[in-house]
Amino acid sequence: MISIHCNRYQLRSLKFSNRIVFQTYERLVQAWLNGTLVKTQEAPFAPRVDLIVDALSERQQTVMAKRLRYVLPVMERWGGHLPRQPVLILLSEIAEHIGERRPSYGALYLWKKAYLNMGENKLALVPRTRSSPTRRFFRQPEAVQELIELNVAQLFFRLTPCKKTDLITAIQCSVDACNEKRSVQEQLARPSPSTLYRIIRELGRYETDRHQLGYRRAIKKQKWSRQCLRPLELFWLVEGDTHDLDVETVDQNGQLIGRPYLTVLLEVRTRMIVGWDISYNPPSTEKTMRAVKHSLMSDNPYAGLARRYRLDNGSEFANARLKSVLQDLGSDVTYCEPGNPDQKPHVESFFKTWTTSIAHCMDGTTFSGPTPYDSEANATLTLDDVKRNFQVWIDTVYHPGFHNGLAKSPKEAWEEDQSQGLAFEPKKYSEEDLDRHLLCVAYIVPNNGRLRFRGLAWTGPAVSYLATQRSGKPKPLRLLYDICELGKAWVCAPDASSKLYEVMAVDSDYQKGLTMHLHEMIKARLRTRKQSSSSYRLAREARVQILRELASASTKTQWKHRKRAEERGDFDMTPRSNRTSLDVDEGSHPQYQLHPDTPAGYTSVETKHDG
Repeated sequence: MISIHCNRYQLRSLKFSNRIVFQTYERLVQAWLNGTLVKTQEAPFAPRVDLIVDALSERQQTVMAKRLRYVLPVMERWGGHLPRQPVLILLSEIAEHIGERRPSYGALYLWKKAYLNMGENKLALVPRTRSSPTRRFFRQPEAVQELIELNVAQLFFRLTPCKKTDLITAIQCSVDACNEKRSVQEQLARPSPSTLYRIIRELGRYETDRHQLGYRRAIKKQKWSRQCLRPLELFWLVEGDTHDLDVETVDQNGQLIGRPYLTVLLEVRTRMIVGWDISYNPPSTEKTMRAVKHSLMSDNPYAGLARRYRLDNGSEFANARLKSVLQDLGSDVTYCEPGNPDQKPHVESFFKTWTTSIAHCMDGTTFSGPTPYDSEANATLTLDDVKRNFQVWIDTVYHPGFHNGLAKSPKEAWEEDQSQGLAFEPKKYSEEDLDRHLLCVAYIVPNNGRLRFRGLAWTGPAVSYLATQRSGKPKPLRLLYDICELGKAWVCAPDASSKLYEVMAVDSDYQKGLTMHLHEMIKARLRTRKQSSSSYRLAREARVQILRELASASTKTQWKHRKRAEERGDFDMTPRSNRTSLDVDEGSHPQYQLHPDTPAGYTSVETKHDG
């Protein structure tokens, strides 16, 4: 229980920073009666004097003890009656013994009165602050409270809020309008601008941000976290995520391409980067599997299979194929809750370190936000340059650099586990072994020495060799392709799967480094462009017209049907505006004004029916 505002109770979770809910008092009572609301512990400050005293500040405890030194002797000698002269003499003696100024008789009278009114409770002598614990909002009449809430909800709790001065004016105008309908005896006191300003300042910060900034940004400002326990073993946990690099890149000719994406797999115990991938491919399962493959290759000195992978809940991670591959290898996969990246804090911290230390120093950086620096005009780095810079930074800066969370460098933590025998030999795989798990299979009939599949094509000497092994009609060949890398594939005969031949991409410039996810995105965009463009549509219609012209009619009946169709204009693609006076008799029928948006291929046909 965090706060209470009117009839709304704000509750926050003790486990998750993004769990903030509001409930009414009636709903909480109903939950208590139903047994779904259970008390787990007392309030942080229980009604016990010793616990409350321990929670007081040092100044409050000092002042309370000082007042007790005067009140207790007076109460012990005279009780509730305070004779002035004897009391002043006693106060002077106590003050002289302590070495401080004597309190006045009036002050002692107030201390004694408060002490007795609270049942001789020493907490009555704790100094009170001047500010009242009651919020200014609740000091206003109920009618004014309703007007304040209405104006705040309409004008201030919005994505485009008005200024506070305008809100104060609106509230005062609402009070004035309400007073016009009331009698003289029932007039409402109009709050002053300073009072309304303080009421607005006392509004809940989370609720204000939730309406003005949105739920995600409001939760981000309210988040809290605890330190994660370091795993006991190497490769006990690996965190992975994809990040949009803040660097604009160009091709070999200096033409701007855009920002690449970085996928990273981080071993949590040592903070070592065990796998990564930088490419233009957007976040996808194929891109994640590239990084996973890199983290398992036997030629990677820091490779190894983790017991558990903690990944983001995005579509590039929450995929059945990725989860199936890792489970087949003997690992488990867990996903973060939506909108809660703090469940993988180590890889998020790595991205921040990389971005602030290197990415923002590169030519063409976007600085993660608006800036007068023209990133596109100053872009000079190619994708290979970014990859090389990242690898050099990992090897020379990040891995050997000091890490506050480890009190050592990631490389030292790795070598320490290896030297002390705290880690088993990590599981690594050759490229052939990984291909058995990662490759997909399709059966394709070869055509002119090529294997075409889903808009892609591969070729090589083995294609024509396997296609001509048997006489007759070509049989389908077994194509093995990697959705993470479509630049190459493998082919074999269906009855000899162990004998594989490598084939290359027909269009290597397009397919090299391409993932199936990006290829499907490109095809979908081309289909949309093909269907929506008017010029492409006219070309398709012209193609149909040519095919109809080439169609032959072999019988008299077919010739007659064709001539009738020509007379009706079924095959006519000539725009009306291009027709000559010989084609149409202007006096035979009236002319009509066409709409400006009439398609170019539109024609009108006039027919006559003889009765």
